[in-house]
Amino acid sequence: MIDTQSMLDELCLDATDETTQLITDLLSQSESIIRDSVDKTKPIASYEQDPIFIRAAKTLCTQLYYDRTLTGGMSIGLQMMISHLKGEVGADGYEPNSTV
Repeated sequence: MIDTQSMLDELCLDATDETTQLITDLLSQSESIIRDSVDKTKPIASYEQDPIFIRAAKTLCTQLYYDRTLTGGMSIGLQMMISHLKGEVGADGYEPNSTV
């Protein structure tokens, strides 16, 4: 899982118990949503080596933090990152792009 503290730092949030738990939960949900959108047969650990996956999960976490219901849906940038990750799925499933 992506480090909660790095997400708190990125959002410039204080690490209170409530905020830390909320960001931990949102990160976990974000990682699951991204993974399930790309190739849910692969364990989350296989994605966490890909910088695009990390950025996508952090982007979704940020969007969920400010708008829990995603009233406007996923941003175009996030959709682009998911499409990029889908492009890395071959016949054998997801393989992180080592050149990224």
